[in-house]
Amino acid sequence: MSAATLRGQTLLLLGASGGIGAALAKQLAAQGANLIITGRNLVPLQRLATQLATKTQCVAADLSNLAGREQLLLALPDKLDGVVFAAGSNDFALFEQQDPCKIRQLFELNALLPILLTRALLPRLTPQARLVYVGSTLGAIGYPGYAAYGASKAALKHFVQALRREMADTALQFCYIAPRATQTSMNTLAAQQLNQALGSKTDQPDWVAEQILTQLTATRMQDKNLGLPERLFIRLNALLPSLLDKALRKQLTTIKQFARRQAPGLTHNALAEVKNVPASDKGAYK
Repeated sequence: MSAATLRGQTLLLLGASGGIGAALAKQLAAQGANLIITGRNLVPLQRLATQLATKTQCVAADLSNLAGREQLLLALPDKLDGVVFAAGSNDFALFEQQDPCKIRQLFELNALLPILLTRALLPRLTPQARLVYVGSTLGAIGYPGYAAYGASKAALKHFVQALRREMADTALQFCYIAPRATQTSMNTLAAQQLNQALGSKTDQPDWVAEQILTQLTATRMQDKNLGLPERLFIRLNALLPSLLDKALRKQLTTIKQFARRQAPGLTHNALAEVKNVPASDKGAYK
């Protein structure tokens, strides 16, 4: 696939109203792709669609529940040439203070949702369809303040790798792209302040979207970890994790300063909070 072949292709973009998703929608539209953009709220999607010089369908649905996913599936065409999973959630916090419901939500949105949607979308994919999953460098590096978030992205990374190998005897392509810190509304003020305090570089959504577009138009897609220092840290973490342990230990006081919350979200009844899932959510996965 080359950039020219995106013209007329039908692509599903999940999380289009987010920073990276909106930037990618504009770049895909500029290449002439027909887009189906999704998000929780219709107004931001419609606003984005007015900026896209291409055929665009907006689908507003809460994909965290069965009804929302069924709504999306009913709205989709029979064939899709590509899917980009850019929806997700973050929560920068000390694990001991993190709301158990938020931990559950992180895994639902960042891991379980794309896995279940991939399963549901497989019959609609054209033989050479491409699927891109937006992850995080924290899915490969255990980082203080991001224990649950990083674990959810690690689950997604493992899924994509396994599915790519399982589907290696087909023409389908699967790619996991891991941005580093990106300037989007998903990052809290505390997370932004931590990045500034540590001198961590952050990327613009447009640049991250360009990296995704590069993979979508490459002859053969490849997993990508964005940011040179982050790629080195990921390799170091895999080969000599104790060295990274020591480096992060030196930063721990600063990290905890920004990650600590005034009112802990974790209570003595935390396990009960996790168990008491609303009846409407039970059996909500398809």
